[in-house]
Amino acid sequence: MSHDDAQLRSELKNDLRHRLRPLTNIVPRGRGRQVTPLELLYDLVYVIAFGAAAEEVAASIADGHVAAGIGAYLFAIFAVGWSWLNFTWYASAYGNDDAIFRVATIVQMVGALVLVFGLPQSFHDAAEGQNPNNLFIAIGYLVMRVPLILLWLRAARQDEEHRRSARAYAVTVSLAQLGWLLTAIIPMPAIVAVVALAVLVGIEMVVRVLIEQRLGRTPWEPGHIAERFGLLTLIALGEVVAATTRTVVVLTEEQGWSVGAVMIAASGLVLAAGIWWAYYLVPSAVMLRRRPERVFAWRYTHLLVWAAIPAVGAGLRLAAEALEGGELTLLGITVALVVPVGAVIVLVFLLWSILMRSYDLTHIPLLAATLVPLVAAIVVAVIAGTDEPFDAHDTVDLAALVAVIALVALSAVVEVVGHEIVGYSHTVRALERNAPRPGGQNVSPSRPGTPMP
Repeated sequence: MSHDDAQLRSELKNDLRHRLRPLTNIVPRGRGRQVTPLELLYDLVYVIAFGAAAEEVAASIADGHVAAGIGAYLFAIFAVGWSWLNFTWYASAYGNDDAIFRVATIVQMVGALVLVFGLPQSFHDAAEGQNPNNLFIAIGYLVMRVPLILLWLRAARQDEEHRRSARAYAVTVSLAQLGWLLTAIIPMPAIVAVVALAVLVGIEMVVRVLIEQRLGRTPWEPGHIAERFGLLTLIALGEVVAATTRTVVVLTEEQGWSVGAVMIAASGLVLAAGIWWAYYLVPSAVMLRRRPERVFAWRYTHLLVWAAIPAVGAGLRLAAEALEGGELTLLGITVALVVPVGAVIVLVFLLWSILMRSYDLTHIPLLAATLVPLVAAIVVAVIAGTDEPFDAHDTVDLAALVAVIALVALSAVVEVVGHEIVGYSHTVRALERNAPRPGGQNVSPSRPGTPMP
């Protein structure tokens, strides 16, 4: 057998046979951890959960349950995002793509779908002032987390170097999951359940940092982590595109194609593209390789990013609801769009700041300029709107809605253009100051920080 044939057979065996494989040394020396098709399939299921939560919060707000709907939405997004985040952390270190890993991944996907089936009841319970963590969601979350516990125990058995950390992760997830389950089983007021869940989350977040710092860093790969988080963010933007499509379909069914319909379609796509562009202006992979200790604040901030992006889609869904005829006012629709878009913009700046650890006052004008169109959208809604529900057949209302959506999209454009003109050079200088010295020490900044992109 020739050398080429032997190499081909080895590659095919790795790609096509998924029997048990060791967890250590799964990445060949000199190569980075690659994203697998299974991980992409895994992401699609979780994004379905994001979309379902966005639909439910839009419906809750349309029905007048604003605070309860937002609370249930944040709970749902956190439950889904936290499970995804923790599994991705494991997979980056030990995702060997063998049969056990594949089955465990698929089981977690099933759990995510079970959780989605419990979302309508969760939002209904929240609207009634009851505990949003119903048994359906608790079971779905249990199905998502139990495979992860078993995978960490497997890692503890096979990876002697990181055994203490792997065992600590397994114990942490087990105790936290037990607490989550008890909040669903034991009857308690909604406020008590929410506080208990918040305490559990806070403890679990802190413990994970302590595990990596005190017991030893697990072998997660910075480039892989950055790519995985970026891909989930990218796929979540599909909710913005889907909501834009829905809004345009409703408008064209009512009034046919018009300048307004074209403007809304274009603005929605520009908004999605602008958010994508802005997010990837943060050099996450580069900085995580240089400063892996900064990963925790960076990854926890993504939970807010994943809440804000589908919420943009929820705002567009509310616009579609108003076009079909509802009780929403123009100002209400505008706020539902401005708040999540503004949150995404601020969070992108925050991600940059967390990784770069570099600050000064010069980034404030760029951030302010990015937020100006959002303020203008609110002003348009206040001037053109009334206390009456939005009327799609009213020329003024429809023109104002088109202007609002266009202004919201413009904010993302301003951020991207601002970085391309001004922010890029500041980012490069911040990277240079964060470059490690030959002895592993940081280069001290030569002057105060730099603006965010």
